[in-house]
Amino acid sequence: MVKCLAFEIGIALAHLHNNQTDGYGDLTKPKTLVREPNLYFNEKFQEELDECKGHLPENLIEKCNTYLDSYQNLLANVDGPCIVHRDFRPGNMIVWHGRLQGIIDWASARSGFAEQDFCSIEHFKWAPHSKYKKILLDGYSSIRPVPNYQPIMPLLQLGRALALIGYTFKSKTWNNGNSDLYTFNRQFLDSFHFLVNPTQ
Repeated sequence: MVKCLAFEIGIALAHLHNNQTDGYGDLTKPKTLVREPNLYFNEKFQEELDECKGHLPENLIEKCNTYLDSYQNLLANVDGPCIVHRDFRPGNMIVWHGRLQGIIDWASARSGFAEQDFCSIEHFKWAPHSKYKKILLDGYSSIRPVPNYQPIMPLLQLGRALALIGYTFKSKTWNNGNSDLYTFNRQFLDSFHFLVNPTQ
């Protein structure tokens, strides 16, 4: 039953990414869409950093900027533009009798690149068992090729961690309601070994 569900989730994600778009950004504001993925990603990254300023140490902010500058060349070959959910996780999936019925909470959805949705899988490790992760990827690849997302994953995880820290700080939930979420992502940022090599 779980195997079948993992395959279905992979298929659903692939169908989502098959929706190609004319540019990167907010589809409700078509005049603001950009053709270059680095412009789109850099703008969001800087927004996320700005939300963390005054909360994270300045030297940590500088390290994040340095990492972006060093590895944004990885954005040149991303799989997009296409529709991405950007919060693709079990909590946003409706399952009934072991079958996927739907995907909810599209508030974060954008026109982006497919690798962004694999960030949720990798960053929160919600498919930790390699067997089920493989089945999910098999489902995906039955519809479209799985993007080579591993090289860019540290950069995407860095952006994701900053976004979530910024959100919890801005909403004043970082030390109460969302303290677990904050702690997880702050520990990720503080373990800067991942800044050495983006493929590790």
